[in-house]
Amino acid sequence: MSKYFKDAEFRRCTPSCSIDQMDPGFMNKLDEVREIAGIPIVLTSAWRSIIWEKMHGRSGDGDHPQGRGVDVKCNTSQNRYKIVRAALIVGFRRIGIGKTFIHLGDATNLPQDVIWDYYE
Repeated sequence: MSKYFKDAEFRRCTPSCSIDQMDPGFMNKLDEVREIAGIPIVLTSAWRSIIWEKMHGRSGDGDHPQGRGVDVKCNTSQNRYKIVRAALIVGFRRIGIGKTFIHLGDATNLPQDVIWDYYE
């Protein structure tokens, strides 16, 4: 299902999940990001259930419960640039920037052409 990502990486996410819970088209785009960025992509969060989302104060209708969102570990400005640049080239239209991660999402029922931050 993926050139670069194995199920074990999804099992290490918070919460633990499976690559089978991810949208195949999304995974193709994520593989392209990895290819273009030219650096390892470490996932910290991927699929999350609606219940998990609501337990953590979220609406439950975001990218993650649809299998169309991941959080990628990122601790340097150079890697942040490489990942965001690659995501834009591939066509990701929902990007969130945190201090230690980047959210990549492509759920079409959510606002498009947005980049937000988690710096509050």
